[in-house]
Amino acid sequence: MIVQQLSKNETGIFASFRCCAIASYFAFVALAVSPSDVSRVHAQQVTVNSSGNDGLDWYGPGEMIVEDEYAAAIPRLSLEVPVERFRRGFYQGSEVSAGHVFGLGDRAGGLNQTFFESRISVGVPLGSLKNILAVSPFFRFDFVDGPTEIDVPETLYSTGVTLLQRKEWSERCSTTVLLTPSVRSDFSTGENAFRLFGLGMVNWQISPRWNVALGAVYFDRSDLSVLPVVGATWTPRPWCKLDLTMPRPRLSYRLWKDGGVAEAWAFIGGQLGGNTWAVSRDDGSHDELTIGDLRLLFGYEVLRKGNRGLLVEGGYAFNRSIEYERQDVEIDLDDALFFQAGWKF
Repeated sequence: MIVQQLSKNETGIFASFRCCAIASYFAFVALAVSPSDVSRVHAQQVTVNSSGNDGLDWYGPGEMIVEDEYAAAIPRLSLEVPVERFRRGFYQGSEVSAGHVFGLGDRAGGLNQTFFESRISVGVPLGSLKNILAVSPFFRFDFVDGPTEIDVPETLYSTGVTLLQRKEWSERCSTTVLLTPSVRSDFSTGENAFRLFGLGMVNWQISPRWNVALGAVYFDRSDLSVLPVVGATWTPRPWCKLDLTMPRPRLSYRLWKDGGVAEAWAFIGGQLGGNTWAVSRDDGSHDELTIGDLRLLFGYEVLRKGNRGLLVEGGYAFNRSIEYERQDVEIDLDDALFFQAGWKF
């Protein structure tokens, strides 16, 4: 049953993201081919050394800065000044975030969910300051309201640590490894509460505007185990970026930039939502609860020097479901609207 369900979910996931990517492509082309006078507005008229280009990062919409095609037409412009996403010290900052999912419809399949999360980040050198391991312990709790057809714990918890290491092997090739060992539970049982999220990816910069990625992501969920990470990123202008890397496609457009101090991006994309928790049922038995969905989202992000900034996202969640693993119970949920925000300081 798990294998069949996984196959069904993966088919729906890629079909939905493929449609999202195709639909957003044409809108992106219109932005990417803007004339040189628009380029003058968004570009920063400064001259810096080419070593300031740090290449591509999977996680943020503004972390890849490439040379502007119209640079020759703008006096004293060679490269933009990137916004440093790290601090020069052990402490790398803190983050708080919160969000809410509003279930649509009034039938028994409705579910509302509210979350709060906090984390702190530090940097640990691995032999040199060019090889840093980012360590981020976190704590999150979700309040669940509904559905009425089955018993669901009112509060779910997730706590653990995220380990991130990105290494540049050459000017073109880099690797990203991310591990998140955590406990996901209602804190009434420890059976199958330990979970391990993992990501491994190789990036290859084939040109100043094209990057390809290949790897795998391990969710350690009851309904979803492993998915491939494959795709390409196109950056035709410093303020435009089309990331077709599955399972997290994204179209980003920079709204403003203040040199190397700050910049703001608007984006649209798709992603997987949900998780698996170890819980206790009303009859005293232990089980694994999974809440999952697919999301189409819109967002606004401000990136500030030193790993600071804010993020606001909202969108539409569909293909929602809730299921118990051991009793083989699955309920389709109403579609929903969601909103979430985060602050790094």
